Amino acid sequence: MTQHPRRAGSRLALSVFALATAATALLVPLTSSTAATPGAGTVSAASPSVTWTGTVMAPSPNGCTGPTDTNCDLFRLTVQPPATSSMVRVKLKPAGDWDLSVFGPDGGLVGSSGNGPGQMEFVTIVNPTAGVYTVAAAPFAPALGADGNSYTAGADLVPLTTPVQPPAGSDPLTFQNAPAPNGLGGDAGEPSIGADWKSGNTMFQAGLQALRVTWDDSVSPARSTWADVSFPTASAASLDPIGWIDQRTGRWFSSQLSGTTSLAASTDDDGASWLPSEGGPLNGGVDHQTFGGGPYAAPLTRDPNGLLYPDAVYYCSQDLVAALCARSDNGGTTFAPAVPIYTDACGGLHGHVQVAPDGAVYVPNKNCNGAQGVVVSEDNGLTWSVRTVPGSFNGDWDPSVGTGTDGTVYFGWGDGDGHPKIAVSHDHGRTWTNTRDVGVPFGIVHTAFASVVAGDSDRAAFAFLGSPEPSAGAFGDNPSWPGVWHLYVAETFDGGNTWTTVDATPDDPVQRGTICGGGTLGCDNGTRNLLDFMGITVDKAGRVLVGYADGCVDACAITGPNSFSALATIARQVNGKRLFAKNDVAAAPSAPNLSGKAAGSSNALTWGAPDDHGSPVTSYNVFRKASGATSFTLLATVAGGTTTYTDSAIAAGQAYAYHVTAVNAIGESAASNDVTPAPAAPAPNPCVYPGVQVLSDGTGDELTNDASRDVQWASVTEPTSIGPGNVEFVIKVADLSKPAANSTWPLQFKTADGADHWVKMETDALGNVSFGYGDGTGATDPLGTTTTADPQSSFTPDGQIRIVVPRAAFGIKAGDTLSSFLIRVAFRGGAVTLTPDNAPDSLAPTGQYVVKGNESCVVPQADLAVGSGDVALTGRKGPGSDQVLVAVVHNVGTATASNVKVRFSVDGAPVAADTTVGQIAPGASGRAWASWSTRGQNGTHTITVTVDPANAIVEKNESNNVVSRLAIVQGSKVTLK
Repeated sequence: MTQHPRRAGSRLALSVFALATAATALLVPLTSSTAATPGAGTVSAASPSVTWTGTVMAPSPNGCTGPTDTNCDLFRLTVQPPATSSMVRVKLKPAGDWDLSVFGPDGGLVGSSGNGPGQMEFVTIVNPTAGVYTVAAAPFAPALGADGNSYTAGADLVPLTTPVQPPAGSDPLTFQNAPAPNGLGGDAGEPSIGADWKSGNTMFQAGLQALRVTWDDSVSPARSTWADVSFPTASAASLDPIGWIDQRTGRWFSSQLSGTTSLAASTDDDGASWLPSEGGPLNGGVDHQTFGGGPYAAPLTRDPNGLLYPDAVYYCSQDLVAALCARSDNGGTTFAPAVPIYTDACGGLHGHVQVAPDGAVYVPNKNCNGAQGVVVSEDNGLTWSVRTVPGSFNGDWDPSVGTGTDGTVYFGWGDGDGHPKIAVSHDHGRTWTNTRDVGVPFGIVHTAFASVVAGDSDRAAFAFLGSPEPSAGAFGDNPSWPGVWHLYVAETFDGGNTWTTVDATPDDPVQRGTICGGGTLGCDNGTRNLLDFMGITVDKAGRVLVGYADGCVDACAITGPNSFSALATIARQVNGKRLFAKNDVAAAPSAPNLSGKAAGSSNALTWGAPDDHGSPVTSYNVFRKASGATSFTLLATVAGGTTTYTDSAIAAGQAYAYHVTAVNAIGESAASNDVTPAPAAPAPNPCVYPGVQVLSDGTGDELTNDASRDVQWASVTEPTSIGPGNVEFVIKVADLSKPAANSTWPLQFKTADGADHWVKMETDALGNVSFGYGDGTGATDPLGTTTTADPQSSFTPDGQIRIVVPRAAFGIKAGDTLSSFLIRVAFRGGAVTLTPDNAPDSLAPTGQYVVKGNESCVVPQADLAVGSGDVALTGRKGPGSDQVLVAVVHNVGTATASNVKVRFSVDGAPVAADTTVGQIAPGASGRAWASWSTRGQNGTHTITVTVDPANAIVEKNESNNVVSRLAIVQGSKVTLK
């Protein structure tokens, strides 16, 4: 799927303004110098401030690409930090429009700012390393100031101190994390989330997809079911996605930015039906739209049970300088013209609009003259006031507002020092109290994507991504930045005086490496996968739900490297107080959510810690029922902190069902769901088609509605059937019954030496298909060199593209690692080449494959074996003088053997019809038996057991299928030798 274009400031389709301003600037002489005046300076504890100026330069709308970019005005800033914690604040006041970027001593982007004309630009460096930084001023549309300069800039070294605040709370908050299943929510950067208080469902905006999530709370943590309920006109194309739910009515909006308005629709039944919306005012801004709504402020009012939609709906958006808001009085179907909410009082992008129960409207902003603040309307959007939080510094990402049932305002933000902070107002932002750093328990020094929601007046939740990594560069473009990001949630139950902060993703980071804030022009390394924000909501029961994009999935969760994915995921509260005190009811725990798997000679059970309803779980009871039994019996009791159990007392071939209950001081929960463990699926085998999957992508996200270009997954395989020394690349699309003409399906990757290569299937204008490979990244370049792939390359109508090439073509050998896979399907439409689908959607190459070398591949085969110790008498007689002979047959091979025949012979003659063992899995065994009449057989005999006597099963070794033993018969006594 195509990546949503974003940038660090208001830099969308504003080139007309830029050209006009540039024309004015050209009336004055332009300097060709790329050095400020002075060109260098130092900040230190002894000399904490430095200033410089810059003259008018030729306009350059492309930003600054690095510390040596001659299109920018460059200042070399030497930083000599103290031994204690500190930050450097770089600021630039322009005449006209300049943007600001700071590059570290290693040349990597440290931070950037791109506000509108005349607005102050800020970049903050927290705990900077000593060295020379480059402050690059980009002349987007420079003008000549009254002092003869085009900008004035400065840098300040500011010491940081530990805040004096109450100790952190200790409420036992826990969260479950529910990711969207494969095919859904794969492009969820900038997600929105809303809990429907009427249905209990959750709506989630993931890029172009509107997803409905239903919860099964019969067990805890709950099971989730995801469905795509997108409306066509609100899921076709986007410059920005946004979603919002009016919890008073249950109405959800899906919006995709489109110029000065958006493509939008609303639904009152969680996506079962939709009502098209005007999408916003025609005179709205061109970026970062947001929907919100709630009751009207006095004196306006609406009957909540009347014929008219009861709530005001607001659409706010960012323009080049001003931000604008419009109000809808018919439920978001149409909007009145937008009015400015500020011009130059705040800069950069605003956050999401929030309407309080008293009708006050809040739009947060991270940079109102260098401070964090809210823009407030108390008259239904007619007039607006900017109100800042004292002591706050401008940050890198949108702040967020939540409002309690009485209108109490909770304002959360990532401060200039990188710390997550929150403050409380009881007078619409005029004054603030209880400013707290909620990251102290985890040592958080970098914060992204603040999200706040409130419930009762004294209860609120503040979610954010945080990292304790102290080095600078958290929001630059270096994927090797050493920080690790987790989702943290802080909650207060005393009006913001104390906060309990927990890691909501303790076992699985959300991102490894930087979260790039440089916009489209400043994030060339694929580090902008998460984009600009995340969402938060509260359900009717008071649970907190956080909607975020997971940038670290699969192997990344264990060791890295980062996958730079953007998978739709919900963190849903399980334990702890709710945001509505009426739900603080002490009770027995909820039923656990149980899973299990067979682990050879044991069954392994796992469950999540359920909602304990305010009383800690003290123990779990594990119950078991054997196949054929009518009831469960208690198997074991384990301590409350244990959520696993391994049952080793099982019989081979016997199936068992299990369930678990949780016990606290109040009582015992209902039983969990029943599970019957089954063996885990075998690991992907590179020797067996389709091999090892390296990429996956959602179905239905191709932008031209052509299933033949809708990528689903890609894999690499090396079956012996393709010939020694070859390797096969597989691209799976939704359908290839009619491959699209003028299209290319390329799979790009890197070899162990870091070089880029590709394979592809391609069609010409008549639909003729060809297969090829080459070096570099120009798979779709018509002037590039393509080598024809092996003739075995092919495609199938169900969408499988199989491209076979010799390993030698890429210089690879067994043991080498192929990595950084990327697919960008291309469609040539005249002079323009479009990319209607990508995998991954973030365009950040990912996945890896270790070359097997099919010379060493072995086709899985069964290997049936029987030894002398496997032949026995059961110790009981059959009818008359019959003896029961038993043979245990082992499968020591690598494939399952089915319908295994076993023959028992005495002195070369079969004693009965062949016995059939239905199936013997690799590593398992089966049992066969037959009756032998010993009447009149006194003496010594040879008993022979033959497995697969007709050689009907292909085996790795056919020499271990027969065994013989001597049997001595003495009347009714039979002895085996």
